[in-house]
Amino acid sequence: YQNTSPKCPLCQKFIMLNLNEPPDRKMDEHISSGCSKHVIDLQKHQKLKSVSSLKCGLKSCKNKEGYELVRCRLCHTSFCLSHRHPADHRCARLEAEKKRREVKPREKVRLAHEKRLKEVTKPKGSDKVPKERRFYLEVESKSKQKTVCFDRNWTIGKCIDVACEVLGIENQNNDPSAPKTHLIGKKNNATFPFDIPIHLLIPALSPGDTVRLDQK
Repeated sequence: YQNTSPKCPLCQKFIMLNLNEPPDRKMDEHISSGCSKHVIDLQKHQKLKSVSSLKCGLKSCKNKEGYELVRCRLCHTSFCLSHRHPADHRCARLEAEKKRREVKPREKVRLAHEKRLKEVTKPKGSDKVPKERRFYLEVESKSKQKTVCFDRNWTIGKCIDVACEVLGIENQNNDPSAPKTHLIGKKNNATFPFDIPIHLLIPALSPGDTVRLDQK
């Protein structure tokens, strides 16, 4: 206690402090009480010390010489200097914290899938579409293939315009006399109507599907 408890400059007695308690406030209360409050009873302290003999909280500890105890910040049990660190006394709280932070196999697969998806889904304009409305498709043309981000509320006609712009394909859908560019599902070979929002085509057209641009 002599190394951790403050000593009153008036009565020369040691003041009792709790863990992480500010000493200034305790000292003010002690002096204001006429040096009667918060005083450590040295005789009682020595008696308790001799009875308890300062045992380390680790049952297998063989240190028998006199030593100061240190309280573990996780389990709040007192240990000798050799076993004061959580890893040294195999702290149960430390093991529980490790298990809590461990990534489960299914979670690892999910995180890896998300990482791969982010690596391949970097289309132009994706930062302009809110995350909750993003609809990714693999778009193919005769010579190119790219992952394109659409807004799930866009019509197929709007999606074709964006896809042609991203792939650098000439789009003449606004010209009544020119051949039309269509969006065709690769898994079912379906030609999707221009005026239907893509989210209404699920499951015929789902996020991650591959489609192709074709002129008819």
